[in-house]
Amino acid sequence: MGRRNEHSREEQREMAIAAAEALIVSEGMAGFSMRKVASAIGYTVGQLYLLFRNQDDLFIVLNERTTEEIYLEIKAATQALEDSAEAIRIAARGYIEYGQRHPNRWQLLFSHRLPPGTPVPQANWRQVQSLFGLIEARLQQVRPQADPASLHLDATALWSGVHGVAVLAQSNKLSWSGLSDYGRLTDRLVQGFL
Repeated sequence: MGRRNEHSREEQREMAIAAAEALIVSEGMAGFSMRKVASAIGYTVGQLYLLFRNQDDLFIVLNERTTEEIYLEIKAATQALEDSAEAIRIAARGYIEYGQRHPNRWQLLFSHRLPPGTPVPQANWRQVQSLFGLIEARLQQVRPQADPASLHLDATALWSGVHGVAVLAQSNKLSWSGLSDYGRLTDRLVQGFL
């Protein structure tokens, strides 16, 4: 087992986050345990609980990283596009494709629930708002006369539909409808909405 003085607290924390992320990627939530994370970094479970209050605290960090990665991918894929409708279509496809490429990270993001009464951390809330901000900004270019409250509602409604397609695509339940091409379905959803 590692000794506390071999790594700084911050190094231990980063090691634990990296090990937890690798465990989620390889085994998903079903195969996750704090004991496995501790074993992977050569520290005790007790030491992990000095770095994170509990497993939820560690999952929050992992989800913040996933949300940030989704945001950065969508921003990079759309920022140079002049056509806002095309940017929204690309963003929607990118969101679904992220879930397809990283199913266990995506699943953790949407399956993990904080205990009742636990507020969503501000950093996580801001990240989600930044993601919606990308869509709202593009919707504003499509509908320049719309007020901010309407744009927010529209972005939420559109992204709820896109998220629904993402859930069906990831769970392989889209085939129940007789369709298998989530890309075409997503394009139709965005086109119809706009």
